[in-house]
Amino acid sequence: MLTLPSTTLFATPFAQPFQLCFYNTTPNEFTLAVRMGTVRSEGLMRWVWEANRGNPVGEKATLTFGKDGNLVLAHADGRIAWQTNTANKGVVGFELLSNGNMVLCDSKRRFVWQSFNSPTDTLLVGQSLKLGGVSKLVSRASEKVNKNDRYSLVLAPNTVSMYNTSSKSQKPRRYFSFSKLIGEHQGYLGHMTFNGDLSLGFNGKKVPLSPQSFNTALSYLRLGIDGNLRIYTDYTYVYDNDPDPGRAWVVTYTLL
Repeated sequence: MLTLPSTTLFATPFAQPFQLCFYNTTPNEFTLAVRMGTVRSEGLMRWVWEANRGNPVGEKATLTFGKDGNLVLAHADGRIAWQTNTANKGVVGFELLSNGNMVLCDSKRRFVWQSFNSPTDTLLVGQSLKLGGVSKLVSRASEKVNKNDRYSLVLAPNTVSMYNTSSKSQKPRRYFSFSKLIGEHQGYLGHMTFNGDLSLGFNGKKVPLSPQSFNTALSYLRLGIDGNLRIYTDYTYVYDNDPDPGRAWVVTYTLL
């Protein structure tokens, strides 16, 4: 059992470039999340997946990997904030992989549950939206308010579209269609994958988004709070006569 004391951010540190941590933007409201970065600096780490978006936990919350194979995040009073629903499904292991995918696997190392199947507003390299599963990204409300907001990117059987929903009573308004990128007659679209060459994959067809002038493995695709879609890439830069390289996240693609 892992308990979150008031002085600790880390639930359990994993190998770089990904770690599973608790973070908060509001006092005593914590989110269990995966963060990405090669330098352990708060300014250079980026949150790329969230378990309990919109349902934060307080101090003394617990993250428990039970003997039944279920991973449960609970409030201090025992109320469940989030879980993998993998009890009694043969789960024997819990691991955060080097590609950022958090997995629960059985004795044959087959994935029973994986975070790649439940994206929030971000896709990592190799991650997909899938029909029959989670088929959309949803923007967060703001940098400090961690809940679903008005913008969404939705995979449909024949296209991918972006929508703006300004209120619950209003019909979503489409403001961009990927038909402009992938063509009007692609047939059935079963998935949309963010590839390591900074392209999107649709039924085997690749749509390049950004030139490969960076370490593309350390990249992520995000639907921002402004409704725009961007790729962010970890970049190493070297100044003249400076032996120590610097690092920064740079925007390598902007859709709109």
